[in-house]
Amino acid sequence: MPRFPHLSSRLERLTGSVFEKFLPKMRQKGGDLVRLHIGDSYLPPTYPLPLADEFMQKHPFFNRYGNTLGVEELRAALAEKVRRDNRLPVSPDHIMPTAGACNALNISAAGLLDPGEEALVLTPAWPFFFGMVKAADGLPVEVPFYTRLYENPQLDIFSYLEQFISPRTAALYLNTPNNPSGKVLNRAQLQQICDFAREHRLWLISDEAYDGMVFDGREHLSAAAFPEMFPQTLSVFTFSKVYMFAGLRLGYLVAEHPVLKNLNKLMVHQLYSPSPLAQYLMVAPVKTRREWSAAFVEHCRELRDLVTQNLRVPHHTPEGTYFTFFSIRGCLNGREYWEVIDQCLDAGVSVAPGNDFGKDYGDYIRICFAGESPGRLNIALERLNRVLAGR
Repeated sequence: MPRFPHLSSRLERLTGSVFEKFLPKMRQKGGDLVRLHIGDSYLPPTYPLPLADEFMQKHPFFNRYGNTLGVEELRAALAEKVRRDNRLPVSPDHIMPTAGACNALNISAAGLLDPGEEALVLTPAWPFFFGMVKAADGLPVEVPFYTRLYENPQLDIFSYLEQFISPRTAALYLNTPNNPSGKVLNRAQLQQICDFAREHRLWLISDEAYDGMVFDGREHLSAAAFPEMFPQTLSVFTFSKVYMFAGLRLGYLVAEHPVLKNLNKLMVHQLYSPSPLAQYLMVAPVKTRREWSAAFVEHCRELRDLVTQNLRVPHHTPEGTYFTFFSIRGCLNGREYWEVIDQCLDAGVSVAPGNDFGKDYGDYIRICFAGESPGRLNIALERLNRVLAGR
């Protein structure tokens, strides 16, 4: 039957930008607004970028369409990095560059889920993955998880997850270090998740956007490195976080080669391939990552400590990432939640609302402590304390 002017019903299941409703007031505040709502770094990349004539001569075809499976030099460099740092048994054939982690997660959801199938999403979770599952005609099943581990590190994870599985469950989405809670799963916790996925023959989507961004001697662990997990795990990485290059829109997916070849069909039909120029730019930073990344992670730890020492609202100390996620239920003092969020904007600081990260977090907020300079972050904390704690 004729459709115009009606759009697909799929769009009704999706939301736009989680910050869209705040944009008018944010524009009104202008430069005085301290922006703690978005997960980005105020620092430019701290490593050299090869943009001289020599680079152009070495890569004369950077302006042309590239191999849809990725630039060979980058795949080789990433394979070495993933073998060394993530302990995955990979060759370049197991690596596929993507247009950011967003693209990798999108094609993972579309490639693993048939219509009506479910994906267990451990929450709080990155907001856009819910929509990616829905866009694939799947159903995200929220599993309140990371904040519970702060309260109960010895949680029987296997038994807990059993409450949420159904005959329609096809995949489990995992994110460690976790955005927004800052939780880093330890070996015993991650082992239980892997055991659960293996027992129920679930695909495991391991979102490792904050790969290596861990504090206080903790270790970042990749689920695919656990025994027998590599074949059923899709590991997703990005150049937006530790590499400080969100605007480049480049990430990569690690999986068995036949899986990548099939997911590549989806990417080709969406965007053909990520930018060859972006891929060439990142070859050298990948090779030198150990030389420069520790300083950035240490700076993020210092910013974390600044928040922990000065935020006058009860909160858990983040173990990784550059986020703090906490409930403001005890700060409402008769006010409505959204009234407080609005008052934060009026005071000149933007935060991310908790309900975007899962339905159980309607009284939480997330702040990014790497998105502004230390001086600006201090100003934001003073403003937050006045609004939330009356100090």
